[in-house]
Amino acid sequence: MNTSTNTKKASGLGVICYGLGDLASQFIWTFVGSYLTIFYTDIVGFAPIVVSAIMLIARVWDAVNDPMMGAIAENTRSKFGRFRPYIAFGCPFLAVFAVMTFINMGNGTLGVIFSAVVYIIAGMLYTLVNIPYSSLAAVMTEDPKQRNLIGVSRSVGMNVGMIIVNSCSAGLALHFSGTGAEVATGHGYMMTAIIYSIIAIPLFLIVFFTSKEVIMPEQEARKLNPGETLSGMVKNKYLMTIFIVSTIQMVAFMGRISITTYYVIYCLGAFSLIALIMTIPSIGGIIGSLVVAPLANKFGKKKILALTLLGQGVGLFIVYFAPFTNMTQIMIGHWVYGIFNCGFPICLAMVADCVDYWEDKTGIRQDGSYYATYGLSTKLGNAIGSAVGVLIISGFGYVAGNMEQTAGALAGINLTVNLIPAILLVVAAILLLVLWDKTDKDFDDIRAEVKERNAK
Repeated sequence: MNTSTNTKKASGLGVICYGLGDLASQFIWTFVGSYLTIFYTDIVGFAPIVVSAIMLIARVWDAVNDPMMGAIAENTRSKFGRFRPYIAFGCPFLAVFAVMTFINMGNGTLGVIFSAVVYIIAGMLYTLVNIPYSSLAAVMTEDPKQRNLIGVSRSVGMNVGMIIVNSCSAGLALHFSGTGAEVATGHGYMMTAIIYSIIAIPLFLIVFFTSKEVIMPEQEARKLNPGETLSGMVKNKYLMTIFIVSTIQMVAFMGRISITTYYVIYCLGAFSLIALIMTIPSIGGIIGSLVVAPLANKFGKKKILALTLLGQGVGLFIVYFAPFTNMTQIMIGHWVYGIFNCGFPICLAMVADCVDYWEDKTGIRQDGSYYATYGLSTKLGNAIGSAVGVLIISGFGYVAGNMEQTAGALAGINLTVNLIPAILLVVAAILLLVLWDKTDKDFDDIRAEVKERNAK
């Protein structure tokens, strides 16, 4: 704690290790998000409409489950805090069900039911762990600059995890698929999931042991009922702005990830290129993450977040208009996209601003439900992007497992992976600039008012 200002802060170790939680999340959820769609269509044999239905049903349930988990977490009282216990006790179950999503029970009715149930439970367990993990960012420190650093730590963890997952997954899956395999088999995908899950558990536990909740709510004596929780979310203009912008961004980001494997395999013509194409944006994201916090502190979070969204859009426009044989232009576009793919820590810091704003307005602090709302946007984006994306490429004539796709199918894959996400990112930037009408100085003043009132 900084005794000269009485500002409660996180330890340096806590800030650094916080990013390991997102590193662990990438090993589990990014792998699932990147490869489960193609596993369903090309390995299990589900029709695209079945895949879309599974994804969308899971996310409809998340619309109920995520805010519920946020409310449960923020009303929890334990010797470990409100959020940390769920990270420690939930991560082993999440790891097990992440592996189970790659079990092939066939494409009949039993297989569909099994896959849907396992995927929904895996999503619920991801919520159980990730919403409390995200909520820690707002209660580990009162210092807005340190909150930015915590966001950067998470962004670095995310991008390092994506580099590892994107660079190693295809090779690992091929290795476990057997000698001479040109594309991954179901066994290859499952073995890769097992390895990643084993790695993820201790990373989550390190976060549990190194983090500390230093900000506690003032309404200790009374727990919020569901109506109050929901009201505190939908009536907060700034939270809803972040929810809308983040959902659109995640439709572009996560939806693109789930279909990128199709782009590499069929448009570029080589399963082996998956590691290169999917790793470059993550490396660029780490580079961007190193400068995003200082830029946000100097120019304001809203402006820099909008800039990152527009920059990503430009990168994807470059890729979209590149011929499939022009690897130089494709690489340049992915580098531009990746370097500007560094706005996630700013989103997290802005959610913390929303928490402070609502506490100042009502006296109620809703860390858990607010980060649950942000987490829901992530999973909605993932589901919508994956479900709609696979339907779009199917509509353009994609045939699962056929290495000789039609020109129309290739055009549909390119449109889905590059053009549509580019347009969505530009739309998200415009909405952010229009709807978010407070400056960082306004939120600094809000935090000061909350702290002064709570000190009385």
